[in-house]
Amino acid sequence: MKTEAGNDSKLAIRLQKLCEANQDLARVESVENLVPLLLELARDVTDAEASSFFNYDSPRQVLRFYTIRDEAISDAGEKSLKEMAIPLGEGIVGWVARKRQPLIVADAQNDERFFQDADKSTGLVTRSILGVPVVYADELLGVMEVLNPKDKTSFDDSDKELLVSFANLAAVAIFRARLLQERLEQQKLQIQMETAAKIQALFRPIPPEIGSGSHIWAFSKPARFVGGDLYDIIPMPGGSYLTYVADVSDKGLPAALIMAALWYRIRSEAGLHRDVASLLETLNAALTKLLEEEGYFATIVIAQYWPLGGELEIACGGHLPALKISNRTVEPLQVESGPALGVICCPRYDKASFHISEGESVLLLTDGVSESENADGELFGMPRVTDNLSRQGDLPRGPGLMGEIETWQGSTEPNDDITLLEIWRDI
Repeated sequence: MKTEAGNDSKLAIRLQKLCEANQDLARVESVENLVPLLLELARDVTDAEASSFFNYDSPRQVLRFYTIRDEAISDAGEKSLKEMAIPLGEGIVGWVARKRQPLIVADAQNDERFFQDADKSTGLVTRSILGVPVVYADELLGVMEVLNPKDKTSFDDSDKELLVSFANLAAVAIFRARLLQERLEQQKLQIQMETAAKIQALFRPIPPEIGSGSHIWAFSKPARFVGGDLYDIIPMPGGSYLTYVADVSDKGLPAALIMAALWYRIRSEAGLHRDVASLLETLNAALTKLLEEEGYFATIVIAQYWPLGGELEIACGGHLPALKISNRTVEPLQVESGPALGVICCPRYDKASFHISEGESVLLLTDGVSESENADGELFGMPRVTDNLSRQGDLPRGPGLMGEIETWQGSTEPNDDITLLEIWRDI
């Protein structure tokens, strides 16, 4: 009777510890802090000398030692264990992982699956092992082991049942901690991307008042937080303005970084060249060297505009031609296009001169305008671009075109960056 009462009392204490462990696990929100607590609780719940956890590396199908809880083991011993990568199915840990079944090894020293080197590394003499798989929703997370019960020679079925229950709690806690960690990482990335978007917006100037009845309007919207489209308006000596629209291949952060480099290079070179064609040649040489072997490039249409007389000088590097809108007629400005920047070294670029009369405008745009998709995956297309521009009577026409594109897209996620820049003269 005393023995039964003692067993009942011991079971009650263990169940209480299990409940307390569950409460402790619920308070931990990171895997890094969770696993040491798991091992402390596992050792406490089973009244074992030591406990360890092996994390399952699914892509490589190996179990990697994570950490151990035993004050007698030195840092050097734990470091040696961390070098272990046990293939699925090998050793006691590998057997538990492959079978996904708990295992009691009563005499570890005489079990052929036991790695004797583990004891040599740690100085621990392993007598009995209880290993259980840690599984969540059929996903193997790892294996938990407890070593050497303090009050008996070997673990028994009651220890096994208790550690299996604890492993189920541990699986939920680990999975929950992973989700929380992923969410924190996503929030951190969201904040970083929002900050990057604010920084990139600083590269897009508010169009200045350029006088003499001339005006500039510009708009840019990245498909993601940041993008590879770029425009700028640079005051030049003699009262002219250098304007351009560029489109870096790809989207996202790599394109944004290349965009920033291109912006800086154009700003630093703008006043050093006699015309827009020679400027493109210098930019191409710099960008080809920068992007060598990376596979990126940038298309660009660049124009220098003199507001006083409405004169426009333009050059193109692999970009859509600028559009001239006059008397509800839309036509591309004919200029021989050179290659995109960063593709080949040392090409020649041509320039062409045009005149913007009163009531006329010139629109520079990226291919994200014509390639905007609706919910059916249909492209907006250049015919719709020219039709919209020809129907408008007010200046500038860019805002009206952008409004129709946004209606076309509806709730569809943008598939590309969009940039427009329009120069016009009052009637």
